[in-house]
Amino acid sequence: MHNLISSEEVAQLAFAPLDFVTATDVNPLTINVAQERYIVPVLGAEMVEAMLSGDYSELVEELVNPALALYTRVLMLPALALRTGAAGVVKGTSQYLDAATENELRVLRRSIIAQASTLLRKAVKQIESAPEQYPQYDPRNNIWHRCRVDGGVVA
Repeated sequence: MHNLISSEEVAQLAFAPLDFVTATDVNPLTINVAQERYIVPVLGAEMVEAMLSGDYSELVEELVNPALALYTRVLMLPALALRTGAAGVVKGTSQYLDAATENELRVLRRSIIAQASTLLRKAVKQIESAPEQYPQYDPRNNIWHRCRVDGGVVA
């Protein structure tokens, strides 16, 4: 299991300091799932393998990794809202804070996905504007070229 981004980078890029999320809170498996679910279907397995080998480091650092960090955050939200312990699955509360409602989590999730998708679209645009520089990318493998829901509209 190889990831484009580390747990430390996810904690730094996707969370604000007041979120109190550290690298130990970010499971590498969650990063891998986000990578396979959101990045590979758009860029293609061959392109991601090239990135894992160190190719296109500037593109990865500026656009792909921040998008992957945000997608990882989306997958982490349920686990951050609920904790598993000796008493089973519990929701955290305190005297000063209330747990977010399901609707609030849904709005946050949509916002994070929109940010991540914008970054990934920017990466795709850069790749597709110079196909000779990115020979591993095949636009036929990009799931966004087949069907995309954007703002509730199928494009």
